[in-house]
Amino acid sequence: MMQTQMDELDRLILQTLQQDGRTPFTHIARQAGVSETTVRLRYRALVEAGVIRTVGIVDPYALGFQAPAIVGVTVAPGQVDEVARRIAELPEVSYLVVTLGAFELVMEVFCRDLSHLTHFLLHQIHQIPGVRSTQTLMIVRSYKLSYRWSPLPESE
Repeated sequence: MMQTQMDELDRLILQTLQQDGRTPFTHIARQAGVSETTVRLRYRALVEAGVIRTVGIVDPYALGFQAPAIVGVTVAPGQVDEVARRIAELPEVSYLVVTLGAFELVMEVFCRDLSHLTHFLLHQIHQIPGVRSTQTLMIVRSYKLSYRWSPLPESE
């Protein structure tokens, strides 16, 4: 994968849109002291490079999903990719990664309630061939949820 180098203008575009994804390019251009066309072209280049995506973010709590959890999954040797593919298809799963450590996979899930979470684990996850075990960590409070990560300027 080719690495994209970002300069101050790219970081300004990224950080401004992370604060408010509907900020007009004209506003960013004024702030940066460049033309709107320059901002538009830079934004397009960042999108094409896969650095930035514009998406709508849903708040599961606002929709009544009150049983979020982090689930570690132990998988039989040689079956991680197939198990991950199957888990990734499930709508309750918002995040799924391969890890090094106690679990082969870690996922974040959003369920309506404890009954929904229990059904999800016992009748969906544990039924996938290759899943050996799970460990569930119920989320009771979030202290930070940020979609505002951005790279730091490179040291000179």
